[in-house]
Amino acid sequence: MGRFEQFEHDRRRRIYEYVESQGAVEPETVRRNVLVTPETSSKPARSGPNLPPSTPMSFQEFRDHVSTLEREGYLTERDGRLRVAFPMTEDETTVELDDETEATVRPARQEDMDGIVDVVESIAAEDAYAVARRLADQVAREDVLLRHNEGGNRVFFVATVDDEAIGWLHVEAVSSPMMDHTAELTVGVLEQYRGHGLGSTLMERGLDWAREQGLRKVYQSLPATNEQAIGFLEDAGWSVESTREGHYHVDDELVDEVQLAVWLDE
Repeated sequence: MGRFEQFEHDRRRRIYEYVESQGAVEPETVRRNVLVTPETSSKPARSGPNLPPSTPMSFQEFRDHVSTLEREGYLTERDGRLRVAFPMTEDETTVELDDETEATVRPARQEDMDGIVDVVESIAAEDAYAVARRLADQVAREDVLLRHNEGGNRVFFVATVDDEAIGWLHVEAVSSPMMDHTAELTVGVLEQYRGHGLGSTLMERGLDWAREQGLRKVYQSLPATNEQAIGFLEDAGWSVESTREGHYHVDDELVDEVQLAVWLDE
């Protein structure tokens, strides 16, 4: 299931949408909150046949729908909580930082949200990374890290040391007929952990995922003052596509925005 598909069964769609909106949630919480229209007798109720949803599904019906969603690859249950199933490998990659410290790069989970938002906010403030700042605000406002619905996909990979987030990569693809071959990417690593290949490892995982989804072009935008990040991307094969003059207002100065992209089929 590379791209989101419409559901034929309304109750399964509503179960999926509730789980997707919560990030990770216990099954019973889903069952209690996804209400359905109560069964009525053959004699219409006095209030009319179009009763509003007000009753939880039976345990059996709910489990049947969840089992189907799991079997078809839409949901997965881990640690007693339902969450959206993303088409990606769960493999972890280890990066040696020094003789005593290793970092782990892996797909992010809902439980990583607070740590990732903290790292994104820290780097966004340090490097005037406006796109990352907007991403952190959006994730914190929605209270959901990962997205997979008719609007598109949003996935994260996280770099951790001792289970603490120290870096991230985010890929977001919007479902649009004119842009469904493209995705936006952001990436960052805390300054004290740079220079050991973490950024490159995160980038490799993110671009591999984008290729698996059939995406052809990935892009991102950076302030021109972030010469280190621009150089990192150019060394990795990205190209500058355009520059928007004076696009950011940083410390009472106008700063250009540099737009870069990489084609995945080249």
